[in-house]
Amino acid sequence: MNLNQKCINVARVVSAEMISRANSGHTGVALGATTILYSLFKDHYTYYSQEYRNRDRLVLSAGHASALLYTLEYMFGFNVSLDDLKNFRKLGSKTPGHPEYGVTDGVEVSTGPLGQGVANAVGMAIAEAQLAEKFNAQKFNVINHKVYCFVGDGCLMEGVANEAISLAGTLKLKNLILLYDSNSITMDGKTNLANTEDVERKFKSQGWRVIKVSNGNSYFSCTNAIGQAKNSKKPCIIIFKTKIGYGTKYVGSNAIHGKPLNAEELQALKDNLFYEGDLSVPSEVREYCYRSHRRSKVNYFKWEKQFVLYQNTHPDLSKEFLEFFEIPHINFAKICKGKFKEKNSMREANKVVINQIANHLKSFVGGTADVMNSTMAYIDGGGDFSAENYRGRNIHYGIREHAMVAIANGISLYFGLPSFVSTFLTFVNYCIAPIRMTAMMNIPVWSYLTHDSIYVGEDGPTHQPVEQIAQLRCIPNYTVFRPCCTTELLACHSIAYEQMRPCAFILSKQELEEQDVSFDDAKKGAYILAEDENADIIIFATGSEVSLALEAKAELNRMGKKLVLVSVPSVEVFERQSAKYKESILKRGIKKRVAVEASNDPVWYKFIGLEGLMFGVDKFGLSGKGSEVANYFGFNKQNLVEKIKNL
Repeated sequence: MNLNQKCINVARVVSAEMISRANSGHTGVALGATTILYSLFKDHYTYYSQEYRNRDRLVLSAGHASALLYTLEYMFGFNVSLDDLKNFRKLGSKTPGHPEYGVTDGVEVSTGPLGQGVANAVGMAIAEAQLAEKFNAQKFNVINHKVYCFVGDGCLMEGVANEAISLAGTLKLKNLILLYDSNSITMDGKTNLANTEDVERKFKSQGWRVIKVSNGNSYFSCTNAIGQAKNSKKPCIIIFKTKIGYGTKYVGSNAIHGKPLNAEELQALKDNLFYEGDLSVPSEVREYCYRSHRRSKVNYFKWEKQFVLYQNTHPDLSKEFLEFFEIPHINFAKICKGKFKEKNSMREANKVVINQIANHLKSFVGGTADVMNSTMAYIDGGGDFSAENYRGRNIHYGIREHAMVAIANGISLYFGLPSFVSTFLTFVNYCIAPIRMTAMMNIPVWSYLTHDSIYVGEDGPTHQPVEQIAQLRCIPNYTVFRPCCTTELLACHSIAYEQMRPCAFILSKQELEEQDVSFDDAKKGAYILAEDENADIIIFATGSEVSLALEAKAELNRMGKKLVLVSVPSVEVFERQSAKYKESILKRGIKKRVAVEASNDPVWYKFIGLEGLMFGVDKFGLSGKGSEVANYFGFNKQNLVEKIKNL
């Protein structure tokens, strides 16, 4: 047996034994796809460390192949130990069930939900193309690496993958290579139960190069195919025909997809693959694999040496390159001074802020799902990112909301900096899965969501959000902002920028009255906007409803009622304040408590108690003028005043 085949067999057995020890995991892919990923690590993948800006990126979209990934990382000199392999899927280990960003060396993005990784990889390829276009100079290709994405049959069935694949072909992202483990098996059985498409023709029709490998168990066939793909002038997919569960009696069957082998079955696998011992890697195998780690190290030091020459010959360009990754201080209270109108819709005001951020943060890029003219999330003078202009800072995602956020996750991970996306709030339902991943990885992808309530009007209930704010606020580690005026908007951006948190900005389509707001108070997430002495009623309001609450307060004051009005631009930010500050705002001694928001979010009962008045919207809207729709549902000053009087 030659040494490459021995390494492949060792990787197979170690991966299978990790899964058996954990009594949990996906043995099928760990045995069937080994040759593909071994060939990549052995001859092509250049990583070395997270600090290496020109490292290749590897995304495991089929994240259930994690045992195989960790095994190869151990064999090829990553910061993964044999003990880490033995602790596979154990609480607190560096080898969790699916790859997690920030936990394991070499893991660029958290994956698991199938198809997400394809879009993440497209985002990384977009980021690489932009950097290369901006900063490469003659004889100095400081950025010229590849983005590899390992996918299975399930990944390519997911809609998010198809959205991203289509965009990648349009953008001609030649640095992107999909490694497709095509075994024609999913959890429930053969793929033709649900999918009989011609993958080769589909990819070709979308502008991709297709390479086919009939024997995905042949090391030489696999490594040669990857070598060809690296020279492609288009994004490239390599279709490797493989057999799930290779080496076991379950080969080619869905029964092995998520089945750990028992002791007898594991021993049979070891006998079939000429492996002796228990969960270990022979020294000759590690030494042979470690040569590839040394290759990556040599490439890194070559790159560092080249970069010094680059600095000497292109001082301005190299300085700009280094500054690209810096996070400059931005004084949000000052940068937009005098740039707003007297009366602003939040989407218009937000465009002003986006452009001021872009002036200071040169890496700031983003785009919309074909609604730039409506959400106004656009960097003026930034150009449009396209196959002809990789310098563009505005990305036209097309009507692909799901892929949009997942791609933005990839961009933000690549740069280590904020990226933005934008669509109508009601369409955020399409984005929830990748937003959840944004929050899980704690990366600064900012969603600008406009047309925020029934006030949208004529487009009707499909475009009038009701439950979406509640959905977003339910996501752990996610911050939702709903500003009522430009000062609150600036305060919200200041928080997002300082903390580099994942967040959503809920923005009005209609113009809102400017309020006399303290910037510092607004940064606390909730603050007292207006207060009467000896008040016995307290109102909490957000966004456009702050004006409604102020009007109701004025009317109630004329009736002799005394009130406190609290503006709440962010529930999450407020909940991070000190207990003392929160008590000073909540004023629990006041028994008559009201929340005003054009949503059905139950979070407000934390503010008003179960006996409080929730003045919101709990029905789908109607088509008509925004004010008429609001009146139809009784969402107006008169009704609010009447309900407060009856508390």
